[in-house]
Amino acid sequence: MPDHRSSAYLFSSPFGRRRELFRTAQINAVGWGAIAGLCVTGAATGLAASRLTGAPPWVTAPVGGAVAFAAVLTADWRKWANMPTTHTWTDNLVEVQQIASTLQRAGIEAVAETDEFDEPALRYLNRDGRHVARVFRDAGLPPLPKS
Repeated sequence: MPDHRSSAYLFSSPFGRRRELFRTAQINAVGWGAIAGLCVTGAATGLAASRLTGAPPWVTAPVGGAVAFAAVLTADWRKWANMPTTHTWTDNLVEVQQIASTLQRAGIEAVAETDEFDEPALRYLNRDGRHVARVFRDAGLPPLPKS
Protein backbone atom coordinates (compact mmCIF):
# COMPACT_ATOMS: atom_id res chain seq x y z
CA MET A 1 0.00 0.00 0.00
CA PRO A 2 1.48 3.41 -0.94
CA ASP A 3 2.44 5.81 1.81
CA HIS A 4 0.06 8.80 1.66
CA ARG A 5 1.45 10.65 4.66
CA SER A 6 2.76 14.15 4.11
CA SER A 7 6.41 13.12 4.46
CA ALA A 8 6.02 10.96 1.35
CA TYR A 9 5.46 14.07 -0.75
CA LEU A 10 8.59 15.99 0.25
CA PHE A 11 10.57 17.49 -2.59
CA SER A 12 13.72 15.48 -3.21
CA SER A 13 16.00 18.18 -4.62
CA PRO A 14 19.33 18.58 -2.80
CA PHE A 15 18.58 22.29 -2.49
CA GLY A 16 15.06 21.85 -1.13
CA ARG A 17 11.90 23.29 -2.55
CA ARG A 18 12.08 26.79 -4.01
CA ARG A 19 9.91 29.12 -1.98
CA GLU A 20 7.24 30.78 -4.04
CA LEU A 21 6.66 34.51 -3.71
CA PHE A 22 2.93 34.03 -3.18
CA ARG A 23 1.79 31.23 -0.90
CA THR A 24 -1.91 30.94 -1.75
CA ALA A 25 -2.26 32.53 -5.19
CA GLN A 26 -0.98 31.10 -8.44
CA ILE A 27 -0.64 34.21 -10.56
CA ASN A 28 -1.15 34.02 -14.32
CA ALA A 29 -0.51 36.78 -16.88
CA VAL A 30 -3.76 38.58 -16.03
CA GLY A 31 -2.94 38.49 -12.32
CA TRP A 32 0.57 39.84 -12.89
CA GLY A 33 -0.98 42.58 -15.04
CA ALA A 34 -3.31 43.51 -12.19
CA ILE A 35 -0.41 43.55 -9.73
CA ALA A 36 1.64 45.71 -12.11
CA GLY A 37 -1.30 48.11 -12.42
CA LEU A 38 -1.55 48.31 -8.65
CA CYS A 39 2.18 49.03 -8.41
CA VAL A 40 1.86 51.77 -11.05
CA THR A 41 -1.00 53.26 -9.04
CA GLY A 42 1.22 53.13 -5.95
CA ALA A 43 4.02 54.85 -7.86
CA ALA A 44 1.59 57.56 -9.04
CA THR A 45 0.50 58.04 -5.45
CA GLY A 46 4.17 58.39 -4.53
CA LEU A 47 4.59 61.05 -7.21
CA ALA A 48 1.60 62.93 -5.83
CA ALA A 49 3.12 62.68 -2.38
CA SER A 50 6.34 64.18 -3.70
CA ARG A 51 4.41 67.22 -4.91
CA LEU A 52 2.77 67.65 -1.52
CA THR A 53 5.82 67.01 0.65
CA GLY A 54 8.59 68.38 -1.53
CA ALA A 55 10.45 65.04 -1.41
CA PRO A 56 12.26 64.04 -4.60
CA PRO A 57 10.06 62.02 -6.97
CA TRP A 58 12.89 59.55 -7.68
CA VAL A 59 12.44 58.44 -4.05
CA THR A 60 8.68 58.60 -3.58
CA ALA A 61 7.62 56.87 -6.84
CA PRO A 62 9.54 53.62 -6.23
CA VAL A 63 8.54 53.65 -2.57
CA GLY A 64 4.87 53.97 -3.56
CA GLY A 65 5.14 51.03 -5.96
CA ALA A 66 6.99 48.92 -3.39
CA VAL A 67 4.41 49.68 -0.71
CA ALA A 68 1.61 48.59 -3.05
CA PHE A 69 3.41 45.32 -3.84
CA ALA A 70 4.16 44.73 -0.16
CA ALA A 71 0.45 45.18 0.62
CA VAL A 72 -0.47 42.44 -1.88
CA LEU A 73 2.17 40.08 -0.45
CA THR A 74 1.06 40.79 3.11
CA ALA A 75 -2.56 40.01 2.28
CA ASP A 76 -1.53 36.72 0.63
CA TRP A 77 0.72 35.68 3.53
CA ARG A 78 -1.97 36.52 6.11
CA LYS A 79 -4.46 34.38 4.19
CA TRP A 80 -1.93 31.50 4.16
CA ALA A 81 -1.22 31.91 7.89
CA ASN A 82 -4.92 31.40 8.72
CA MET A 83 -5.26 28.26 6.59
CA PRO A 84 -5.28 24.88 8.36
CA THR A 85 -2.76 22.19 7.58
CA THR A 86 -2.43 18.56 8.64
CA HIS A 87 0.59 16.44 9.39
CA THR A 88 0.80 12.67 9.82
CA TRP A 89 3.82 10.81 11.15
CA THR A 90 2.46 7.78 12.99
CA ASP A 91 -0.38 5.28 12.99
CA ASN A 92 -0.85 5.74 16.76
CA LEU A 93 -3.85 8.00 17.45
CA VAL A 94 -2.93 8.27 21.14
CA GLU A 95 0.47 9.78 20.27
CA VAL A 96 -1.21 12.34 17.99
CA GLN A 97 -3.70 13.20 20.74
CA GLN A 98 -0.86 13.69 23.23
CA ILE A 99 0.93 16.14 20.92
CA ALA A 100 -2.36 17.94 20.23
CA SER A 101 -3.02 18.35 23.95
CA THR A 102 0.55 19.62 24.49
CA LEU A 103 -0.02 22.22 21.78
CA GLN A 104 -3.44 23.17 23.19
CA ARG A 105 -1.89 23.78 26.62
CA ALA A 106 0.56 26.14 24.87
CA GLY A 107 -2.36 28.07 23.35
CA ILE A 108 -2.13 26.58 19.85
CA GLU A 109 -5.31 25.52 18.05
CA ALA A 110 -4.38 21.90 17.36
CA VAL A 111 -6.71 18.94 16.88
CA ALA A 112 -6.07 15.22 16.50
CA GLU A 113 -8.21 13.76 13.73
CA THR A 114 -8.13 11.15 11.00
CA ASP A 115 -7.28 12.23 7.46
CA GLU A 116 -8.88 11.08 4.20
CA PHE A 117 -6.85 7.84 4.35
CA ASP A 118 -8.12 7.06 7.90
CA GLU A 119 -4.69 7.75 9.40
CA PRO A 120 -4.27 9.85 12.54
CA ALA A 121 -3.29 13.43 11.71
CA LEU A 122 -2.56 16.62 13.57
CA ARG A 123 -4.43 19.70 12.28
CA TYR A 124 -3.17 23.20 13.09
CA LEU A 125 -2.95 26.62 11.46
CA ASN A 126 0.03 27.44 9.23
CA ARG A 127 0.94 30.42 11.39
CA ASP A 128 1.68 28.04 14.27
CA GLY A 129 4.07 25.89 12.24
CA ARG A 130 7.23 27.06 14.00
CA HIS A 131 5.79 26.34 17.44
CA VAL A 132 4.54 22.93 16.29
CA ALA A 133 7.99 22.17 14.85
CA ARG A 134 9.62 23.11 18.16
CA VAL A 135 7.25 20.78 20.07
CA PHE A 136 8.05 17.98 17.61
CA ARG A 137 11.80 18.58 18.02
CA ASP A 138 11.50 18.62 21.84
CA ALA A 139 9.49 15.37 21.78
CA GLY A 140 12.06 13.66 19.51
CA LEU A 141 9.58 13.26 16.65
CA PRO A 142 10.45 13.50 12.95
CA PRO A 143 10.67 17.12 11.75
CA LEU A 144 7.81 18.79 9.93
CA PRO A 145 8.19 19.35 6.19
CA LYS A 146 9.25 22.88 5.23
CA SER A 147 6.32 25.07 4.24
